[in-house]
Amino acid sequence: MSSPKTARLVPQPDGTQPEEFTHISSFALVLKGGKLLLIRRLLPERWAGKWVIPGAVILYGEDPAAGARRVVKEQLGAEAAGVRLVDVQSYGDKHWDICFLYRAEIPEVEKLGQDFDKAEYFELASLPAELRDDHKEVIDMARWKKAV
Repeated sequence: MSSPKTARLVPQPDGTQPEEFTHISSFALVLKGGKLLLIRRLLPERWAGKWVIPGAVILYGEDPAAGARRVVKEQLGAEAAGVRLVDVQSYGDKHWDICFLYRAEIPEVEKLGQDFDKAEYFELASLPAELRDDHKEVIDMARWKKAV
């Protein structure tokens, strides 16, 4: 039996990122009556006013499905039910994103996380103009693959 693989961390100067890096994220696609739940960001400031799919980078070693449940709890204040993987997407070149998309059910939005000010369901055919471009890409690909 071989020994487990370990990550090699390359130290970076404070406040910088390596030239090449990967984000591994879980997104929760919450649908109700054919409408998709989006939340509007307050923070970070550069994304203030932008609508997003509930989602976040998963924690090191975290199962992506557990990450989706955590995202629902932290961002929507609700317990996710019926969590099931519907798609995996990959984007980028030097900055590489791997996105796990889960369908999740919630009875209602309880208490939004501190980085958000509003939650609203939108028709897939009329998403808000203030939707973050990268989240629009994720939704468009999920629609094309019939995952939503």
